[in-house]
Amino acid sequence: MKFIVDYNDYCGLKCVIYRKDEYSLGTTPWVNGIDFDIALNSLTLTVIDSIVVQLSGFCALSNAQRMTDVPPINKKGLLKVVDSESYIGGTGSFRIHNMDMPIYLNSQTGWLCIGYPQKVGIAVEFIDDCIFVIGKKQEFISLWIHPTFI
Repeated sequence: MKFIVDYNDYCGLKCVIYRKDEYSLGTTPWVNGIDFDIALNSLTLTVIDSIVVQLSGFCALSNAQRMTDVPPINKKGLLKVVDSESYIGGTGSFRIHNMDMPIYLNSQTGWLCIGYPQKVGIAVEFIDDCIFVIGKKQEFISLWIHPTFI
């Protein structure tokens, strides 16, 4: 799966929350619509009109590896799926990666990273405090999330 970034627009104000009692992430306000979703570990990213608009799902932090890394420099924008029409009408979730990606947590800053925190690429803040990083070949590198814990 390939991604592109559009820095000329933004989805608007949204917040990622982490429900401690459920070990889950969610986006508020929630968008009631879907063309298809993308799976990253036990999270799903909802895509509407080729744009990733929200995320939700299970994310236990008890097994997260500790890190001191911080998110890369980024700008607000849209995260888009390349050739999204080919995924519409499919069944189930489309996986970003064949294997589960490592999860890291910076306990000092509250940032968590799914993927590879030290790899560099193009970074977009597609939801407030939620940054997606793609490589030169438009592939997934990492997802950085600074959730509000409730």
